Amino acid sequence: MGMGVTVIIPTYNRSDLLERTLVCLKHQEKDESLFEVIVCDDGSNDDTKEIACSFESYLDLRYCYQKDLGFRAGTARNMGLHLAKHEICVYLDTGVLIGADLIRNIIDFHLQYAGTIGLGTVHGMNQKDDQHPIARYLQSIALSEHPEACLRNPMLKTYPDSRQMQFDFYENDLDRSSAPWSFFWTSMVSVETHVLREVGGFDESFHGWGHEDLELGYRLWKAGIHFRSDPALHALHLPHEQFHPVQMTSRKNHLHFVRLHQELPVELSYVNEALNLEMLLAQFNVADQYLPQDYEHIEPSDMDPNQEGRRLAVGYMSSSFVDRLSITDVFACNQHNAEVIRTERPTINTDFKAGFINFCEDDYYRMAVITDVWKVIPLTLLIVLLDELLRIAKQVYLLDTAGLDLEKLPIVGEQLPNGFNAEPIRRIGKTGVYDITRLAMTT
Repeated sequence: MGMGVTVIIPTYNRSDLLERTLVCLKHQEKDESLFEVIVCDDGSNDDTKEIACSFESYLDLRYCYQKDLGFRAGTARNMGLHLAKHEICVYLDTGVLIGADLIRNIIDFHLQYAGTIGLGTVHGMNQKDDQHPIARYLQSIALSEHPEACLRNPMLKTYPDSRQMQFDFYENDLDRSSAPWSFFWTSMVSVETHVLREVGGFDESFHGWGHEDLELGYRLWKAGIHFRSDPALHALHLPHEQFHPVQMTSRKNHLHFVRLHQELPVELSYVNEALNLEMLLAQFNVADQYLPQDYEHIEPSDMDPNQEGRRLAVGYMSSSFVDRLSITDVFACNQHNAEVIRTERPTINTDFKAGFINFCEDDYYRMAVITDVWKVIPLTLLIVLLDELLRIAKQVYLLDTAGLDLEKLPIVGEQLPNGFNAEPIRRIGKTGVYDITRLAMTT
C-alpha cells in the first residue's frame, strides 16, 4: 500500500495568504487521491471559510473551525491531526508557497527515511519587512495563477532560512546536532501520523504565539524520533505584516516550555540568548570527563554541619558524594550522570538540569553546593545561575579544585563574575570550599 499525505494548515483571518497556499497545492503533480488538505481555522471572522471551501472541487479538502479564544495554533493543528486519514502529516503555515513537486518529495522522503521527521527549507522565515522591495517583487509573483514560480526566482537567495547554516553543517543529518528539536518549525515539517498521535500531538496549554512547535519537537526527540532536513523540501514564507507583536507572548510561552520540561536543554534555550545552544549542550555533555565527581575528602562539616532542611548539589557528582553531604536534591548537568544517580540513589530527587530557572519559593533549600562545573559555564550564564541559587538557597557553597586540565573544552571560565564574593572556608587537598554571597551595592 502506498503512502499518502495529509496537509494541515492552521489559519486566522488571512484568507489572502491562505488562497496562495491552496493554489500551490492545487498545482501538485501527484494524484490528488494521494493527499488531502485540512484547513484548521482558529476563529477567523473574514472570508476564510469561503476561500477554503472554494477549492473543494480541486482538492480533497476539509475545513474545520474552532471558536476564537485567542491564538491557539497548537489546538488548531490538533484538529487536523485528529481528522488525518493518511500516513504522513505535513504542517504548512498560511502563506507558505510550495513547489508542484512537494507532495511527491514528501512521500519519497518518508519511504527512504522511516521514523524520521522531514524538515523543509523555508525561505523568508526571518524576513518581517513586507514592504521591502524584494518582498513586494515576490508578492507580485505570488499573486499570479502560479505562485510557486517564486521558488524558481534567483532573488529568493536574499530570503534565506536562518537554519540553513546548521542544515549544511550537519549535511542534513540533524541527529548529529545536540538539539535537533530546536529546528522543528511548523512553517513546513512532515511527520508520520502515528508518531504524532503516539506522543499526543501539540500541547494545548500553549496560548499565544510561539514554542508550541518546539515543545512538540522536544517530545518527539525524547521519544527517539530522528530528524533530517532535505533540500527537496523547500518553500517560501511570504513576508506579511504582523497582527500582534509576537514577542509579547513568545517569552511567556518559552517560560511555559521550561516549566513543562525542567531539563538542561530547555532551560539553556531560555537563558543563553546570544550563545549557541548546541555548543553549550556539547560542553555540558563532555565536561564531566574533565571534572572531579567524588570529592572524597569533603564532609558536611566543611560547609554546613546543620543536617536540617533540603540540601542541593549542582554539577557533576558521584553517589558517594551525595551520601556524605546528605544531599536531598541533585541538579546533574549531564544526562548520563543524572541517570546513574537516579539508579544508585532512587530516594534522591535527581533532575537533569543546572538550575538556571527554578519554580520554587525563595530559600527553599537550606544549602546548595556547586561543584567545579562552574568553571565550564560562560560568565553571562554563571551570573544567572548564581543569582538563582542564591535566591532558592539560604547558603551557597562553591568547590574549587586546583590543577584541572580544561584546555580541551571550548568554554573555560575559571573565574567568578563581578558582583559576587567568594569567602574561603577551608581547603582540603586540592579542593577549596567557598561561601558565595552577593557583594553589597554601593551608591
